[in-house]
Amino acid sequence: MKIIRTFCLVLIVAVMAACGNKAKEKSATANNDVKEEQSFEIDFSMTDINNNMVQVKDVFAKNKITIIDFWASWCGPCRQEMPNLVKIYNEYKNKGLGIVGVSLDENEDAWKQAVKDMNMNWLQLSDLGGWNNSAAQMYGISGIPFTIVVDNKGKVLAAGLRGSELAQFIHNRLAV
Repeated sequence: MKIIRTFCLVLIVAVMAACGNKAKEKSATANNDVKEEQSFEIDFSMTDINNNMVQVKDVFAKNKITIIDFWASWCGPCRQEMPNLVKIYNEYKNKGLGIVGVSLDENEDAWKQAVKDMNMNWLQLSDLGGWNNSAAQMYGISGIPFTIVVDNKGKVLAAGLRGSELAQFIHNRLAV
């Protein structure tokens, strides 16, 4: 089952990357999902920064859409991208956006300090397994930063968006 999930996510990411602007144009002009025919859903459990076990589907259910952000404190590109995520979160958190950070850190102190330093005021999860992080392994994450955007049921809407592409996707979904 784990192999099938990984294959499905890799396939979704590859199709979305190949479709490029067509998927983005569709999301900007239609109210349906970027890849409506895909029914792949994300679900996993992991401990949060306060050592509480969290089932992510419960988090997704509270939001219209949720960004799952795979990152690490030691990752330069992740740290460069973080101000963009903070801005998106602050702009859309009251309009139905949630973010779940999934850290690929191994050092708990470094992870917690980075969350504090970069004002990441959303749910942070990690199993402190580094590249062996269970969620990263389950969904075939091989590079960070990497985002997956899901609906309130955990259905994948987009993957691999960063910077202005991520901001535009969220704007198109949540602008009132």
